[in-house]
Amino acid sequence: MKLLLIPISYVFRFFVFIRNLLYRTGILNAKILEPKIISVGNISAGGTGKTPFVEILARMLLEKGRNVAIIMKGYKREFDDIKVVEIGFMNEKLQLNTENLGDEALMLLENLNPVTTGRGLLVVGDDKTKSAKFAAGKFKPEIMIIDDGFQHRKLFRDLDIVILNETTNGHMMPAGKLREPVKNFKRADLLVINNKFESNVINENRENKPQIICNYEFEKFLNIKSEILPPDEKRNAIVFCGIGEPESFRKLLKDCGINIKEFLIYPDHHNFTNKNINDILHKHKDTGSDLILTTQKDFVRIKNSELVLKSKSENPYKDILFNYPLFYAKIKMQISKNAEILEKELNRLLRIE
Repeated sequence: MKLLLIPISYVFRFFVFIRNLLYRTGILNAKILEPKIISVGNISAGGTGKTPFVEILARMLLEKGRNVAIIMKGYKREFDDIKVVEIGFMNEKLQLNTENLGDEALMLLENLNPVTTGRGLLVVGDDKTKSAKFAAGKFKPEIMIIDDGFQHRKLFRDLDIVILNETTNGHMMPAGKLREPVKNFKRADLLVINNKFESNVINENRENKPQIICNYEFEKFLNIKSEILPPDEKRNAIVFCGIGEPESFRKLLKDCGINIKEFLIYPDHHNFTNKNINDILHKHKDTGSDLILTTQKDFVRIKNSELVLKSKSENPYKDILFNYPLFYAKIKMQISKNAEILEKELNRLLRIE
């Protein structure tokens, strides 16, 4: 099947080349907005760590006391209007849910909520240019972070960051995962090499571009009550996930000593159906596993669904959250090398000597 898609990938490659050429020659021009703009993107589709790095940037800027707006698409949400949420917003009336924000936006809000300095806004909309113009005009942020912005060339950016890892290779879409040729990383100002859970550092000295080295660090397993799963001997688990790079999650669990009875993979940003949840529960029972494990992104998608937040009747979503040993792996991205390069770039944008 992949062989049949390769000719289409070359057609896609041609159109990407023409589009980039139009911007490079000035026939098409990027929109310049008043706030400083940082774009965080990638070359390959899904799983490189864009949103975790957006979280690192936002945290650094908020801790400097800055007014920051984060622009996101909100993949697989059900509505296409622009949603604005202040970081730290308490969701007592259950207004924030998966259907109107998407999983990555909700996860970002959850992880940034403890930050009390600065002012942060999350702006979710299908059209990043419209969202950015809306945020710039109405809220006047000092700096905006565009999540998944490398191919979104309609907006001028003051700092263009590209995330690379060992999967950044292969064919162009749809035969492979590349959004554009790997060599186009040269368009970026700054490269982030994400080693995920690997110990070997990928550092290829790409055109002498400044490089920041990152990796993921596992923190703990948590459930719906924020209870931490205590360390124990070998545990059996059913695992499910809908993320861009499921194999890195599999590796994490094996490194944690989890005996994976079954590993269920769904598409990235998957909207779990009642049948999906029931299938997971049946496999948990049939295998006699101790736990059901998933990622934070999948957990956030399930727990913030309207089927959990607003439904008064029992359903599989509530069942798996409250009546089964469902835990998610809390991980964070950290900079392991060259953090001073990022600090210097941020100070340059903020005009800090």
